[in-house]
Amino acid sequence: MYTVNSFDQYPELKNIIKKHGIKNFLDPLTKTIMRGHIMNFIESLIKEKRQFSLIIMDIDNFKYINDNYGHHIGDLVLTETAKNIIDAVGDTGIVGRFGGDEFIIVDFVHNDYDSMHSYLVDFYEIPCVSPFRRYVKVEDVNLFITGTIGTANFPNNSTDFDDLFSKADKALYRGKMKGRNCFIIYVHEKHKDIDISKLMKEPIQNSIYNLFQMFDERNDISYLKNESFNYIKKILKISDILFINRDRVLDFNDSIVVSDIEDFLDDMNVGVYNSVTEICEKSEDMERFISNTGLVSVLISKVMFKGECYGYVVFGDKSVLRIWQNDDVALAVAESRLLGALLRYAH
Repeated sequence: MYTVNSFDQYPELKNIIKKHGIKNFLDPLTKTIMRGHIMNFIESLIKEKRQFSLIIMDIDNFKYINDNYGHHIGDLVLTETAKNIIDAVGDTGIVGRFGGDEFIIVDFVHNDYDSMHSYLVDFYEIPCVSPFRRYVKVEDVNLFITGTIGTANFPNNSTDFDDLFSKADKALYRGKMKGRNCFIIYVHEKHKDIDISKLMKEPIQNSIYNLFQMFDERNDISYLKNESFNYIKKILKISDILFINRDRVLDFNDSIVVSDIEDFLDDMNVGVYNSVTEICEKSEDMERFISNTGLVSVLISKVMFKGECYGYVVFGDKSVLRIWQNDDVALAVAESRLLGALLRYAH
């Protein structure tokens, strides 16, 4: 946690603390630097042409925490996560609160792609030390916390305050659209043409309406399955959608059998797994399935209609430990129920 002495190497910040006091310098909840102060500090660094990396991060699904456990628990999670981020940053930079569940890091050490990559990997991969992909216990609630990070460097990526934030934002939103729970380092060749407005998913009601339109216009099972799967892959930005016909995986390898897939569904006939490790540990069939497909995150939805099961759809990604959203689940259920109805009347 920050104290007055934490900022001895930053004369500009020491002067602010001396003038206003530490209580008016640190955010009262998270004890990170207040937004106004860290933004002014960033502007001063740019004027001085001092190299640094701007890192923007937020907690995945924080609204879910507030909605389901209350704002008191949400505040405690913010406080604990902020402490963990400060600990992870150490002497390499400083941490401020950007707003809500978003934080800013000004990093002075990792100014090239490779060093930044190694640095940010540690935000996810070190058990009990990394601020993300770890359990945070507050009162009687134990929550698994993940986060998404975007970063850009001054002056390598930008020499302008607004443009620097824009590029870090592009990286952050790219990470969110990849499924969250990851970091993106801005690379001009890869990210220069990103339009954040186009990265946003279309409203869920539009997506479900478009699915119904597809099924209204055609009655060809094979065509509809392929077209709707391709549409959903584009909307969710995932790598794979596979159909399991009761127990055999079609469209991939008919020799793969998943006989116990029902064990991995909840009362709503959906299984949401941000990481496949849990299901691989419980089932040899699922471990074989995961090994053959290469998926790292899966969302399973039962294909059914009028109580009859016609199979299962597995929505998955090979590259990101995806944090599935409620809208993702809604779209998956809509697709599987539409397929169920079509299969019912095709029999």
